[in-house]
Amino acid sequence: MNPRFHNNVLSKVKKTIQKMSQSRPVKNSVPDYLVRMNIPPLMGRRDAAYDCVETILSGSLFSHQDNERKEIYNEAVKLLDISIKDTQAILTALGTEEKSDRENRYLSYLKLLRNITHAAGDMVDYEVSIFNEEKNINQFIGGNIATQLRRMEEIIGESEMMIVQNISELLEAAHPQINKFREVARRSFNRHNGARYKKAFMEFKDILSEESS
Repeated sequence: MNPRFHNNVLSKVKKTIQKMSQSRPVKNSVPDYLVRMNIPPLMGRRDAAYDCVETILSGSLFSHQDNERKEIYNEAVKLLDISIKDTQAILTALGTEEKSDRENRYLSYLKLLRNITHAAGDMVDYEVSIFNEEKNINQFIGGNIATQLRRMEEIIGESEMMIVQNISELLEAAHPQINKFREVARRSFNRHNGARYKKAFMEFKDILSEESS
């Protein structure tokens, strides 16, 4: 994925994040049949948000400057937060133990991916902080601290690369299971709910519609 495409995707994500964040969590006080009506669109939006995460975390992240990578990580975390909230709302609506267990396992995966991605962003912050404050720290501490700071910066940079590699491997390993998970869920919908799922999915899938040029 070239940087121009990545920037276009991020721009569209930003415009859509707010809209996606406006949904309210399902409340237990709502009658059961009304709560269940929310499941197809919640799943559709969650799946579109996750697909967007896969897209913006793919490609050569290290072809981007530090601030650009930080922005990519931040947008991925925001989208994963939406996926997590939607999954929690789905769990509230589900009745059967089997479905709840399946959603709970997926929720655990989303939370792990969210935290690892956030950690990658933290590494960027640490590295930039050392670079920006190195002169003041050298003057304050003195001695051989400059060598120590350079080594620290290298270690943090290497840590970010390792985290990104782990994210890539995690996304790849989970991909077949997520496809299977979605197929099982979609097969449980009747025609009307299937259409509602697709409508919600496509509404946010257009984030990814712009191709590399």
